[in-house]
Amino acid sequence: MNYDMWILGLIAGLMGIFTSYILYLSRTAENPLRKIITYILLAMMNGMLLGPSIYLSGVITISLEDAIVISAGLMAIEIIYPLILFVRSIEQEDIEIRISIPVIIFLTLLNEFLMSLDFNSIILSKTIFTIYGTSFVALISQTVSSFWFIFPMALEMGLTAIFTIRKGEKIAFIFIIFQSLVMFFTPTAIPQNTWISISVFAGGAVMTALLIFIFESLYRESYVNKNFSRYLLQILLIYGLMMIGVMIFQYESSVLIVSIAVLLEMIVYINAILRKNYFSGKGKVYWLANKEWSTLFLMDVFIAEFAMGATFDFQYYGTSFFINSLHLAVFSGSIINMITEFFYNTVVFVGGITGSSWFLIMMGFEMGSLVVFKIMKTRELENKIRLGLMIGAYGIYSILIPSFLVTNSRIYPFIGWSMGIGTAGGLAPALIIPMLLTYVISGSLSLLFGARQLCSVFCTAPLMYQGTFYDSMKKFNRTTPTAKKLSTGGERNLIYRVVSFTIYISLAVAALFSFLYHYHILNYEIYGTDPLFFMYIIIFDIMWYAVFLTMPYFGNYGCINTGYCHWGNFNRFVGKYGLFKLKVKDPSQCVTCKTKDCALACPVGLSSQPGSFISQGQFKNSRCVGVGDCVEACPYENIFFYDVRNFLKEKVMKKE
Repeated sequence: MNYDMWILGLIAGLMGIFTSYILYLSRTAENPLRKIITYILLAMMNGMLLGPSIYLSGVITISLEDAIVISAGLMAIEIIYPLILFVRSIEQEDIEIRISIPVIIFLTLLNEFLMSLDFNSIILSKTIFTIYGTSFVALISQTVSSFWFIFPMALEMGLTAIFTIRKGEKIAFIFIIFQSLVMFFTPTAIPQNTWISISVFAGGAVMTALLIFIFESLYRESYVNKNFSRYLLQILLIYGLMMIGVMIFQYESSVLIVSIAVLLEMIVYINAILRKNYFSGKGKVYWLANKEWSTLFLMDVFIAEFAMGATFDFQYYGTSFFINSLHLAVFSGSIINMITEFFYNTVVFVGGITGSSWFLIMMGFEMGSLVVFKIMKTRELENKIRLGLMIGAYGIYSILIPSFLVTNSRIYPFIGWSMGIGTAGGLAPALIIPMLLTYVISGSLSLLFGARQLCSVFCTAPLMYQGTFYDSMKKFNRTTPTAKKLSTGGERNLIYRVVSFTIYISLAVAALFSFLYHYHILNYEIYGTDPLFFMYIIIFDIMWYAVFLTMPYFGNYGCINTGYCHWGNFNRFVGKYGLFKLKVKDPSQCVTCKTKDCALACPVGLSSQPGSFISQGQFKNSRCVGVGDCVEACPYENIFFYDVRNFLKEKVMKKE
């Protein structure tokens, strides 16, 4: 048994507890003496650790006794300033002593850094110079990314949250506890395959749970503390950087980006925790009226999700195997060639991640949880069933079958070709009939049940749009000028016409090139990738997320209101001639209704339901995809869905 490791671990833990208490004192200090004590304690710790660092450095040779003397001397020097402040506070009772937050942050991190540096040297039985050489970057990054730094920091983060955050700061408290767990599961802490594998998936699970918690908290409390809203954006952006760092670590064992992210996170955290009432101040942000903040939040979340999905893929498949499977182009030739190769590689890499099994699994757990919360709040049984089917369809149809059960899913209609032309590959001869069958099957379902079969069940998008948090963002449909124009204009809107036409032409041209290539009429590929499949990656695996992330500007269900999704456009066009519609039990009830909640609840932004219900007793619109929020919102429970089931029931009743 390595007793040195256990002893040093105990010391590191005690120092973590001690530092947490010092930070607590710093935050709550009211009288001059307590403020000065925090300086003295941090300065003494710093001096105590500097002596061993010099002794272990290997740059100069000194005895252990000399190291102790140096530590004592440094401690004495560093406490001179706090002692001067103490004397002044006695002589002048009304003097105000302020705690310098940057100094406390610097001393706290420096102490943890020196401890990590010293303990690494002791455990490895090597001098610091022997371990890191002359590279200052290696010295900093490897020390910060080691478990001697990571684990005490995680402990300090959790303990300071317990010590300092009050009842009025519940969301911030839970968020920081999650933060400490994410910090603990930093993959670079222990550079061993078992730990890396465990920490990647465990840390990802904790981060996913953290995001779910934040989503649901924002849904329940539209007004967020102003400081916490800023803190939230900063930490999420740092998490994105950290996940990118983990990707790089998995690929080439570099810990630089991870260490930068760890330091930034601790700076942001300590700065917040030292400020009294930071998370419980009076300033509030109504995020549903702040499209800039909401957009930044969505982008921060997506960056973290994207990089986290990539770390899952790298860990599960192996970094080299996964990257090689993307068939990236090799940089060569002229500058123009290299620019096009860079563009191609970016598209294929980003699309390879967003379309990968593990990214979709992670998103499924995250978004699916929000849908489960919505099911719990939903009154109508049919809506509950549809939301349940939507989760099941996502898991089975988007992940399980194409990724794990069917090795060549593209040849099976309505599995491989889930989003129409281009989904699973080029327009090869063997795939034309399955692709056409997909249109027949999906179109038939839209005739019978409306486009809701796609836009509210089978497509991956509704899982993302219809959870509690994202559903609440439909308010932007009526408050943001562009979103309002899109939701009210429909297919007549110029943006809709331009976007849908551009998508149709792009896919048609790519399909033509793909068809000619597979029939050996034209030898054209994009660095080995079929042009139709490449276009599909751009449209659905990359640009779709741009539409989704700009929801505060373009509104909820931008894929419908902008005409962006050609597959949805096709099914909604067919659905116009089908049986699906919304009907009311009693049109006269709509005449006396003063709330018009059905229109306000529509996530697509449709607003003509009340008038149509009054005049016709029903509502039919190509952009109505049967989400059911209007049915749920009606205070009289007057609205119901009408589709092939009702049609057949009426036919049977007539015969009887």
